[in-house]
Amino acid sequence: MPYVDIESSKEKSGILIKPLNIDDRLDFIVAAHHETFRLTFLSDIEDEFLENELTRTRADSVSDNNSVVGAFIENEIVGHAVLETRSRKVDEQFGWIHFYYVAPQFRRHGVGLKLVSYSTEYFKALGMKEYCLRTGEHNESTIAFYLSAGFYRVPEGDETGLNGVKELMMSFDI
Repeated sequence: MPYVDIESSKEKSGILIKPLNIDDRLDFIVAAHHETFRLTFLSDIEDEFLENELTRTRADSVSDNNSVVGAFIENEIVGHAVLETRSRKVDEQFGWIHFYYVAPQFRRHGVGLKLVSYSTEYFKALGMKEYCLRTGEHNESTIAFYLSAGFYRVPEGDETGLNGVKELMMSFDI
């Protein structure tokens, strides 16, 4: 488990990134998955799929409590991220953002940038040189955010997701 100085991530912004027990904030996490799924795949998330996602996230947080984090402002959860490592080849690992979310009323207030900063430090501590994610091609405001935060498109990594939605691959160099 990498060391990331979580407490120092608060700075002057009032945004604190810290490990998250999803069961303590389950209502927020479930709502985040529903909204993200609608924005990405243009449909609602099925109960079985959601339960699989929650089970996976719980397992991630047990194996590395710094990989499942919440963004908090004055003890109110306003964002959430699930980070993991993946491999392209035997010796080539990279970071993967399994889930990023910021509550609508807190977007454009630095929360997303704080999650990106935390992710960068987290993967850097693991020795990664890049991390990636996918988002729906029609989710223009999210794509614009990722580009402004330093991500870039990797077209050869695009995939067709649920409901035939094209998912764009985005990458961030550390």
